[in-house]
Amino acid sequence: MTGPAWSTVPKARLAAPGPVEVPPFVLEAMARPPLHHRTEAFSALLLEVRRDLARLTCVAPDPGVLLLPGSGTTAFEAALRATVPEGGRVVTVHAGRFGERWAEMARALGHPVDEATAPWGEPVAPEAVADVVRRVQEEEGRTGAGVAAVTLVHSETSTGVLHDVRAQAAAVRAVAPEALIVVDVVTSLGVADLRPEAWGFDAIVAGSQKGLLLPPGLGLVWLSERAYAEPPDPPRAYATDLHAELSRQAKGETGPTPPVTLVAGAAAVLPELLRDGGPERLWTTRARLNDALLAAGAAIGFAPFARTPSPAVAAMRVPDGLRAPDVVAAFAARNVRIGGGQGPTRDTVIRPSTLGWADGLDVLALAGALESVARELGHDAPYGAAVGAAARVLEAA
Repeated sequence: MTGPAWSTVPKARLAAPGPVEVPPFVLEAMARPPLHHRTEAFSALLLEVRRDLARLTCVAPDPGVLLLPGSGTTAFEAALRATVPEGGRVVTVHAGRFGERWAEMARALGHPVDEATAPWGEPVAPEAVADVVRRVQEEEGRTGAGVAAVTLVHSETSTGVLHDVRAQAAAVRAVAPEALIVVDVVTSLGVADLRPEAWGFDAIVAGSQKGLLLPPGLGLVWLSERAYAEPPDPPRAYATDLHAELSRQAKGETGPTPPVTLVAGAAAVLPELLRDGGPERLWTTRARLNDALLAAGAAIGFAPFARTPSPAVAAMRVPDGLRAPDVVAAFAARNVRIGGGQGPTRDTVIRPSTLGWADGLDVLALAGALESVARELGHDAPYGAAVGAAARVLEAA
């Protein structure tokens, strides 16, 4: 389907929940000669990026957000090493692949792990979280210990579920007030309503290749003042020692060599993300784009998979008679890269996304492509049904 009828020079489109399509002006900023990371010019740039990130993240600029070479996974490991004492008990809350991953990470770092779970596609109820934390508190209390940390996932990329981390955190606080709350916001930062300080979090972690419209390579971490209060002794990290990085980055410096081109890209894109009202405008726009894409799918039999959809990804069940890998492959034949299902949903779920540089016209194009793919694979998809459904959502007052 990439022949003469479909393209002149083939145009690749990234419509997956990361990595995402990057705006040309960001690519231009990153293509300039790199700054040396030990110069006043780079220090000023880093401080500017950290100020804008604090605003986007809805946290105070001091202590602010730290930048690390790496990814969201790097950031999560750094947060655990910086905040959870050696051997401290961790409760992980999950209903998808990435929540499971944080349980695996905590175990790999030597922590006993308990889990509060729900079926994929469902949110984890705050009451279920409280029940697990309460049980562990009672067990550990007999030895004078307790739950050291609870890990939450805001936007579960593998399922398209937006979890109510505000209510989950409140449920934890009610039964284990001393436990630290570490939250994966990898696909919700700049995408969904997120207020770490107001909601009582102790750490959030994210990466550059999602809602920040950047290539992969930057990990982002914010810690609360409480999380910084008792640094591990001795430190449990070197290159990702967040306590050491806090004092350095407050002065516009870093320990490890930073990815200076990505910092330059961040300096270019953050003012655009924050214009015309700040993060609230982004949250509203992202939700409408994703709702339109979900409506497009539903109009031709691709039902939403997530009971509480995240604005970051339009997870859909494929209709009976279709296989998700075939749908993903048919999109790829049109030079469109979407996400497929993971784990138990590999054959049944697709995950297109407008998380990157996208607008309403991109949604209409994806809706049209979904119609075309469905017809090619033998599914009855009337011409214009998906496009019309998406347009009605986009044009609603």
